[in-house]
Amino acid sequence: MSLFLRNCWYVIGWAHELAESGAMVHRTIAGEEILVYRLQKDGSIAAIQDRCPHRFVPLHKGRQVGDHIECGYHGLCFGASGQCVRHPVDGAVIPKAAQVKSYAATERHGALWVWLGDAAAADPSRIADLSFLTDPQRSTVSGHMHTKANYELAIDNLVDLTHIEYVHREFQASEAFPRLITEVQQDGDVITTRLTYPNGRPPPVFANAGLDMDQPIDLVNEVEWHAPSVAILRVRAYRPGRHDEVPIFDIKSAHLISAETQGSCHYFFGNTRNYALNDPAVDEKIRHWQRTAFIEQDKPMLEAQQQYIGERDILAMKPVLLATDAGSVRIRRTLRRMIEAEQPT
Repeated sequence: MSLFLRNCWYVIGWAHELAESGAMVHRTIAGEEILVYRLQKDGSIAAIQDRCPHRFVPLHKGRQVGDHIECGYHGLCFGASGQCVRHPVDGAVIPKAAQVKSYAATERHGALWVWLGDAAAADPSRIADLSFLTDPQRSTVSGHMHTKANYELAIDNLVDLTHIEYVHREFQASEAFPRLITEVQQDGDVITTRLTYPNGRPPPVFANAGLDMDQPIDLVNEVEWHAPSVAILRVRAYRPGRHDEVPIFDIKSAHLISAETQGSCHYFFGNTRNYALNDPAVDEKIRHWQRTAFIEQDKPMLEAQQQYIGERDILAMKPVLLATDAGSVRIRRTLRRMIEAEQPT
């Protein structure tokens, strides 16, 4: 059985990575080496296998020539269809086997997406609504982190946010944690986990949100998961017991996990806010928090976990399950069902 869902969209990079002419993005996604570049003719995105079929040199070691990628080793050129379109020697025959795999690709919500399965089924409308990432009424700070951990462990980490009380204690610990309320909802294959911290002073990370840090709030963390590995995190603050009112602040962030191999993944993150718009000082404070929380704190924890688990299935190891694990367990089972449904009969 395949380890990964194929008929779905994966993020391979941020759109700004292709801002310069001739720029290429190359990463391994679900075991496949992929190169993405922008076509000059219309600005659209093309994705092909990142390996020349001649001597198996990565194509990203070459350069973009027009709408083609020229291998940096012997000069064969490949188009967006994956077919070799030029031999550098005039009149030389291009072997029929001189082609690489091509992928459906698109740019949406400021990110670059590739579809690993049947290209005919690659409908961009199946991408989760992340339009808040490019909303002019919000400010966005984004980044990327490579992690030597299975992508499902990274999803677990996002869905069960109770870990922030300990892993991110100095930023996000809440005095209301002992009164935590946990809810899980499922609508089709979309699973939402909601944590409510009632009637507690705001954690330090929200000091820039214009709050009176001594006044209690109800803090709500809501994570919406879309297969295979898109998590939308919404953090809202309300006056205690007044969730019918407009939130005091509303932070929305995208956490886009793309499997690399069975033991590693790419983590793309984009934090948006509706306060302190276009404030470079606040942007830098958020970048500092992202570097500290994700790279210095989450990453070592996930990699240590992966090192111990190895190639085993964590659920098969019969872990002790807490009430706050309900969302992640449901996601794992839903994802497993979707992967199994793709297998040939």
